[in-house]
Amino acid sequence: MSTRFAPVVIVLLALALIPTVIHSYVGIRVNDGLKAAAIPGALAGEVGAPTARRPVWVKSRFDSDDWIERRYTGRGDATVFVVRSLDAKRLYHHPELAIAYGDSYGAAKVVHLSQRPEVPVYLLPGVDSNQHGRAMYVLLYDGRYVANPIAFQLRTSFNLLFTRPKPMTLFFVRERLVATDAPPDRSRGAELLLAAIDGFAVQQSAHPR
Repeated sequence: MSTRFAPVVIVLLALALIPTVIHSYVGIRVNDGLKAAAIPGALAGEVGAPTARRPVWVKSRFDSDDWIERRYTGRGDATVFVVRSLDAKRLYHHPELAIAYGDSYGAAKVVHLSQRPEVPVYLLPGVDSNQHGRAMYVLLYDGRYVANPIAFQLRTSFNLLFTRPKPMTLFFVRERLVATDAPPDRSRGAELLLAAIDGFAVQQSAHPR
């Protein structure tokens, strides 16, 4: 190789070393001070009961040790599951296949609840006439709600070459014993979902970006 290309080669190698150092030697975990466990057990006027979900299951499905799952049966029957992970794809790519395994849902669509129109909510309508249930979930990354996971991935892919990844947060609610065609606004599932988001957001004021 001609020595006249040496400066260019050195620059290219230096650029390639940046993501290598960031992700392999500096460490990839960003501690933003936020925890799923900080969400209060009492949401929307009711104290939830922890489920029997096992930590090893969450670790294998979502690569996370930061999660909660609680069931609320005082007014209806709904389960709140919140998990944070650096592997964002595990959270946004059909999370219902893991969290609600065995339930039958139609295709997810984004809706905006009247009481919080700025929050994009993924609605999963039930398709089993004998089940009477549905699910809703919200994705949060770096203080912003994610309405389009594909656009999110494209937008962040380049930046992640030069910065350490931040955890994505998934708020997921399974609502049982509810008509699948009932409006999600003001439903018990929506109340609990938004209450969980609010309970988590309290930490953000103490740990601004």
